[in-house]
Amino acid sequence: MISDSDDHAGSFGNETPRYREYFPERSRDEIEFSLTRILSLSSRRWGAHVENRMLAATGETRPRWQTLFVLSVATPPVTTSLLSNRLAIQWPPLIRTLNSLEADGLIRRTPNPHDKRSRYIEITPAGLAVVDRVQPALAEIRASVFKDISEDDMRHAARVLQLILAGVANAETDRASQHGKVEDDQENSSR
Repeated sequence: MISDSDDHAGSFGNETPRYREYFPERSRDEIEFSLTRILSLSSRRWGAHVENRMLAATGETRPRWQTLFVLSVATPPVTTSLLSNRLAIQWPPLIRTLNSLEADGLIRRTPNPHDKRSRYIEITPAGLAVVDRVQPALAEIRASVFKDISEDDMRHAARVLQLILAGVANAETDRASQHGKVEDDQENSSR
């Protein structure tokens, strides 16, 4: 279990009066804050660690190898929308990455015969070769970071993170519904 003394980010002032105003000791608010803080810190540090190690080991940036990996395991046809959704990335940076991968011959884009605005994206043999080079480096990085974590703990952590993702998706849906309801109410009241 991680304690404040184990927190590599240093003390967060958990015992200051101001902190306790926001987060009473052992309260649900304190637990939620602690979880989201460690989630954010671990995500940023994991991302930076992987990015640096992978760039040094393979010469590939995270957007490139993640995009190639998703394409290598996805069932065709893959559209930009599908890729954007699976990578949880917005279109402008994804399009930049796709342009770069296409220029390097690692992907191919073809018109979607069912939707003139859409294109199919497929990985080329050269792109698959990059994935084959990247995967062992990623496995080594994961193994070195997760070596002291049991499989049960990893499964439990994955379940918790899936619940967080579902909670975020539900909150976004609720917010969008409420936003639409507010707009409808405003429109009806102006009539």
